Amino acid sequence: MDEIELKVDKGGVITHPVTGWGTKPLDGMMVLLAIQYVETPEQLENGERLQIQALLNADKALELAEALKRAATIAMNPPPSGKMH
Repeated sequence: MDEIELKVDKGGVITHPVTGWGTKPLDGMMVLLAIQYVETPEQLENGERLQIQALLNADKALELAEALKRAATIAMNPPPSGKMH
């Protein structure tokens, strides 16, 4: 996959904590992916969640799963200081 351009502001990369997700296989070799997240600490405290829903074909869903697994493995076992993947 091509590199993505990260959204930034004066404080750095804009991120939103993921609080949950769900998947559902659909007809036609498609997968529905729902990701819940918050944009503010207040939403986290009061239980409010935002959600985005994406539709992926089965191949893209498997690619996403592998990419997440690779990134998590690296995050859990960071390289020695100064080296990047």
